[in-house]
Amino acid sequence: MTTSEQANRPRWKHQAGFFEIWFLCVFDPGGERAWWLRYTLFNPAPGAPGEPRATVWAAAFDTAAPDRPAVAVKAIHPLSAFDAGTPGRFGIRIGDAGLAPGKCHGEVVSGEHAIAWDLRYTPESARAVRRAPRGIDLLPLTTHVNHSHDGIIFTGTVTVDGERFDVRGAPGLQKHLWGHRRVEELTWLYCPSFREDSEARLEALRVRPRRERGPCLTPIYLRTAKARHAFHEVPGLLFTQIHTPRTGELHLAATSATVSVKGRAWCDPRTLVGYAYRDPAAWDVFVAQSDVARCELEFFSRAHPWAAWKPDGEKLTSAVCALEFHGPERLAGVRYVEWDDTGPPASPSPAE
Repeated sequence: MTTSEQANRPRWKHQAGFFEIWFLCVFDPGGERAWWLRYTLFNPAPGAPGEPRATVWAAAFDTAAPDRPAVAVKAIHPLSAFDAGTPGRFGIRIGDAGLAPGKCHGEVVSGEHAIAWDLRYTPESARAVRRAPRGIDLLPLTTHVNHSHDGIIFTGTVTVDGERFDVRGAPGLQKHLWGHRRVEELTWLYCPSFREDSEARLEALRVRPRRERGPCLTPIYLRTAKARHAFHEVPGLLFTQIHTPRTGELHLAATSATVSVKGRAWCDPRTLVGYAYRDPAAWDVFVAQSDVARCELEFFSRAHPWAAWKPDGEKLTSAVCALEFHGPERLAGVRYVEWDDTGPPASPSPAE
């Protein structure tokens, strides 16, 4: 079994109070469209209301379709619909939907909307990647994450409401998460490529497991054709910042002794899809995500730690990226798919 397969192997051992997630982001190379696919398990905590379930989620984003900029649907199955596959090999199924090394497929229908996919993918490496500080897995975390595949190239088809899209050379990623308690606050940015530098890649995260309590981590992974920056490691991790000045926008900054990066990511709020995620203890967090966001980075440098910063002339702009806002309150203007629903309401919800 490759390290990416080991990173993906199911962790659920029939324990109560547990959730598990495998998700993929697929970005059309032209930047107009993207798709988000998610396979999950959920088992309530002892005494908590609700039934165990396995769910397949899908979202389609399309900036070229002003009447349909975002479609969000999900299919709820009994937990018995989950198949962990063959021991020693990674391959999961939920009903007719599946995820295995190098391929994924499925279909979700809710009301007037439907998303189906049949994709093959080639990862950059058979090894899982690391985007968090070394040693973090040794901590007693309530949620764990493995970056099973980065640098994926997808081919195949995605069909949205009867319209078929041929997917060729689409970059993306695949992750695996599991745990017994949801993170309460999280902001995430992922850029699979940049126009000026085909080797550049960015992933930025701001996470606080409990709202307004405990530590807040802001690891920022950035690589370019020139360098791999260690802003996701100590000491670089101590000099990173992410904040969200308004709905659909994120600002970031990262600094080392001689290199500084400032960035901005944003999306059209109409392209945000919303989902309510249930914690095993029966409280919800609300996730709003757009996979057709944009990002710009500007670089500064200095000759030594006591010199003044100067723009070094390098700027990067993404063709497309993923932007996610995850917290205990809803964002105004976003339509959220409630936990027990399979599609969003007809009109957006006001912020709570």
